Amino acid sequence: MGQTSDIEIIRPDALRPDDRAAWDALRATEPGLDHPYLDPRYALAAATIPGAALAVFRRGGAAVGFFPFQRRGRLIQPLGAPLTDYHGVIAAAGEGLDPATVARRLGGVLRVGGWMSPSAAVPGFIVRTRMATDVTGGRDALSARLEDRSHRFFKNMRRLRRGFEREYGEPVFTWDERDPAVLDWIIAHKRDQYRRSRRHDVFACGWTADLLHTLLETRTADFGLRVSSLRTAAGELVAAEASLDDGRTLHLWFPTYDPAFARHGVGTLLTRLEMEQAADLGYRLVDFGAGDEGYKTALAEPSGAVFEGVVEGPRPDLAWRAGRLLAGGPAPLRRFELSLSRRFDIINACETRAAHWWAGAAGAAAAAARKSLGASA
Repeated sequence: MGQTSDIEIIRPDALRPDDRAAWDALRATEPGLDHPYLDPRYALAAATIPGAALAVFRRGGAAVGFFPFQRRGRLIQPLGAPLTDYHGVIAAAGEGLDPATVARRLGGVLRVGGWMSPSAAVPGFIVRTRMATDVTGGRDALSARLEDRSHRFFKNMRRLRRGFEREYGEPVFTWDERDPAVLDWIIAHKRDQYRRSRRHDVFACGWTADLLHTLLETRTADFGLRVSSLRTAAGELVAAEASLDDGRTLHLWFPTYDPAFARHGVGTLLTRLEMEQAADLGYRLVDFGAGDEGYKTALAEPSGAVFEGVVEGPRPDLAWRAGRLLAGGPAPLRRFELSLSRRFDIINACETRAAHWWAGAAGAAAAAARKSLGASA
């Protein structure tokens, strides 16, 4: 294990050219770092987020590791949380920059939900399954793999598509939407979904939507936000998805659809079309994020693990100690603690104004109690 001799905290947009080159070199030589969330361009796009910072770990003046993060008091979160699905230290595995080390060096409480560990599991953290699909070999090879794994699912999807075509004509798929209005449509539908499901509205704070628009506006041929859509033959928008894209991995990020078209499975149809297009264009992977719920099991398969947990720096605080007490209690209390901590992670990340934080916290506590404590009744 290497021993870093120094740590420098800078703004992400203050990254020096030589450090940027070191970052790129690390990603080129460490296979576990080849993901668009770990690209320096993602950190640069997120540089205006409240509390944005970049830890540069150095030895002998040379950069050996990078960790983009944001501070909320003593709380340390990955930069772009709660939007950033995967995160971690951009460093060689031998540097030993695990979550405990990062929390200690930064002097705070580090909370992560999708830590990509380059070497091994993170002790005490929850293991979350990463779901993805290998799309190498082109459309035909992809279709053969999908049909072999979930024949009945795709037979039903073909039936739903025929029903859509009878009512609305041939669906119109657009791989590369550049109109910001389509992204606004996605955000509006996600906000409606959050209200219906009583989840915290991650776009109410403003900076989260700004980040997506920045990634769309600054997109290059090999990095940025890709927006794809599905329309009726008459041009009505029925489904759209915003994904983080680096030309090798398409990370599906914010899928949504018009509920009026739900009976036709338009959301899943759009995802299938995106996967086929990525396969034809020579992508390596379509990443669905962590968790094997819902439609993911038909379209993707387990592809490694990421880790969720919290680690305290030098001075444990009251909230951390209270969480540890709940985590050691009966099953209903453990469910409550996990649900509440996840909801508070989102609120802490999004809300930088006290009034908005308190409103979100009250709603989160009530929702977590209904979901977790009520489940034992």
